[in-house]
Order: sequence, then structure tokens, then C-alpha cells
Amino acid sequence: MKTPSISFLAGLMMLTSCKDQSNTLYTPQFTPWEITNSSSDNISWSKFKWVNGNLGSKFYERIALNVPCRIDGVQWPVAFQLDLGADVTGVDELTFKSFYPANPGLQSKIKSAGSNKYYDNLTLEFDSFTATKKSSYVYQNIGGVQSLNAGDTIRIGTIGADIFQSTVLIIDYPNERFAYCKTLPADLASNLIDITLDQQGCVILPMQYGGKSLRILFDTGSSIFPILTDPDKISWFSTSPDVEVLEVPSWGKTYTFTGKAMTGSFVLAGQTFSNVNAYSSTRNLGTGINYDGITGNVLFWNRTIAIDFMNKKFGIK
Repeated sequence: MKTPSISFLAGLMMLTSCKDQSNTLYTPQFTPWEITNSSSDNISWSKFKWVNGNLGSKFYERIALNVPCRIDGVQWPVAFQLDLGADVTGVDELTFKSFYPANPGLQSKIKSAGSNKYYDNLTLEFDSFTATKKSSYVYQNIGGVQSLNAGDTIRIGTIGADIFQSTVLIIDYPNERFAYCKTLPADLASNLIDITLDQQGCVILPMQYGGKSLRILFDTGSSIFPILTDPDKISWFSTSPDVEVLEVPSWGKTYTFTGKAMTGSFVLAGQTFSNVNAYSSTRNLGTGINYDGITGNVLFWNRTIAIDFMNKKFGIK
């Protein structure tokens, strides 16, 4: 499978953390996604695939979570990164251009609206459901033109939190699958906790640690970091000596990630965790954010999680 450059993956982990990438014309409340089940079952499972690779000089497993799917008019298999830290689902403009020589008509799918671009009538077909949207975001000047070889899967964009706003999302990490549901299954309905959604619809989990009540963004695009925060807040999570330093390229620049061991345990989303490192970066999480840190997939690799976006509930099994 063809995978994106590590600098691009790192860029997604750091830079799409629930920032408003669109203007109001394309936000979920104006042009919502329509999802159709391909079966009558409440749970419609689809597979995902982990991407492994180097971050800096160190090899990591499961640095990104890619979802295979199909797009109308594109005969090659494609994949989107499942990134709940991004508020909009969209295609990467430069990578999408890879398909133009074989199908020039695809160029007409990309429209302009002021300084933004959008994909006209995008349909994503997963294993068990289909998602459609009249105007979908285009990440301008992102990605790169790929050579199209038989059997290659091209990573074409990002699936953000906007697709699931009127649904229940289940991520079954051990079995590498996720599900769209209309209602929360009974076996996941116990031990639910209340969560909040920020103004872009991204998930904010409650955390209790060191006598503080903290707000943590659940970001599946920040896969390997159990806790990631700004340098001015790292002391809230750890004052221990550095145990790991990573130099990670992102968007043409290199950022330093510093890990520190957290003392004791903390409670996140109603679950207790210990023996965890907290990380900070020389790049701040962003301006105007309303959370104290980010958590990725790593704390949940052996679990199944459910997010009820409609009722603002989160469960772990």
C-alpha cells in the first residue's frame, strides 16, 4: 500500500487538531453528511488499516489509522486517514490530481468559492455504508501527485469529526474495524460518561489528575501520543526529567517532542491509566483552543470505544 510521507503524517497529527479549516459555507450544520447503511443491521462495520513508519530516527507502529474506501469516478483503491482531531472531511488537492491523466473529467469536481475549494457531490463508499455530501472541503496544496501502480492504495484525504455528528461511532481497535450506528448498542451502553463537543464538533474528554480537572481532545490523528500538551502546560502533567526526545519533520519544518513520565495514575474518560508519558512540542497546539491537551489512539489500542455524538456520551469496553 502506498503511504504518505512521514512529514505529512506528522503534519496531520499536529496541525489538523480541530481547527476550523473551512468557512461557514462548508461547516457541518450547513451541509451535513448523509449516511446510508448497506444493510438493515444497526452496526455497520468497516475495516481500517494501521500505517507504520519512522518519526524522526525512530520506528513506530500505528502512527496513523487509514480507512479504505471508494470514490465515484476513481478506479483505484483509496484511503482516508481517520482523524477526529480534524473538524472537516476533505480530499488533498495535490494527491487528487494523480487521477486526472486517466480521467480528466475529475477536474470538474473541484470547485472554487472565494479562497476555498470544495469537491462537488463527494460520495465515499465504505465496506458497509455510504457517506455523501454536496460540498466537501479540499485541503489546498496538500499531498503530492502519486504514480498509479496496479494494486496500490492512494491516501487521498482526511475523515474528520463532521461525518459522525448525527451518529454513534464505534472504534474496535483490536479487530481493526469501525462502525457507524444510528443508536448505541446495548453492550456499549453501560459505564458511559458525559463529554463535550467543541464548536467544531470535536470530542473533548474529561481528565482528573493531580487535583486538576482537565479537558483533553480525543484526536485519532495524534496516534502515538498518550498525552500531548503545550510547553507552558507540561508541568500540569509531569515535572519529571525528560525520558524521550523526538525530532519530527512537519510541513517543511522540524519540531522537537519531549516526553516526561507522569507520576501515579490519572482518570481519563472514566478509566484509570498509569505508567504514561506526557509530551510537549516546540509547536503549540494552536491559538484559541479550549482544551488542555490531546490524547491519541495509544491508550485505547486494546479496547473498543463508542462515541455518541448526538447525546454527547463516551464509552469504553
